[in-house]
Amino acid sequence: MAAASSSNEFHYKNMPYTVLVPENYGSSGESTSARTNNILQVVTTLISIMIFSCTLIMVMTSSLGPKPPLVQINSLTLSNFTVSNTKLAAQWVANISVYNPNVALELSLERIESMIFYKENDALAITSVDGFDLEVKEGKNLKMKFATSGYEGDQPIVEYPVLRDIEDAKKNGMVRFSMRLSIWTTYKAKYCLTWRRRFLVNPYCLGLNVRVLAGNGSLTNNIGGENSFCDVVVRLSDS
Repeated sequence: MAAASSSNEFHYKNMPYTVLVPENYGSSGESTSARTNNILQVVTTLISIMIFSCTLIMVMTSSLGPKPPLVQINSLTLSNFTVSNTKLAAQWVANISVYNPNVALELSLERIESMIFYKENDALAITSVDGFDLEVKEGKNLKMKFATSGYEGDQPIVEYPVLRDIEDAKKNGMVRFSMRLSIWTTYKAKYCLTWRRRFLVNPYCLGLNVRVLAGNGSLTNNIGGENSFCDVVVRLSDS
């Protein structure tokens, strides 16, 4: 019995056997390396596209220059308009549309100041409003209110010869005004975060003929037509 047991034990210990190895055991390192290479290729491609876009934007902007915003007068009303030998009192309300025509540059209108003139040279009132942002090919409406009683220290002083000329124009029922805006604007490349330039944008809205009746009036220009667009000058700004 002992011999049989020994024989069985010997046979068990020397039995042939097979070791099963998972199919992906040897390829796990290779698949990880392949995924890493794919990620690196995607990142490299994205960086290359960004660099190309930035370069293209800078070349186009340097050669063509940024396009100025389109500024259009939608309406201008006048109320409480009185003139004497010593002062002028009035309130103007202007509705303006501002449009960004650039295809790759966003606009940040940071500060907006405006002044209204009698004809083109004699300042009557000044005001300011908060700025706003414009995406590419986006437009927004802007409302500006000018008011003066003739006694404010922060409003322009109107001299007697100008007051007399305005009074004569008022009696005739038609007064010509103009408006100038100063807009501190930052141009920002939409697809290139590192490119930005700051400009002073000056729209000049000339020949604003207002028909006046009993101290009130409204713009008689061709609203919505070509004559309602303002001339815009863009200058680099250091401030």
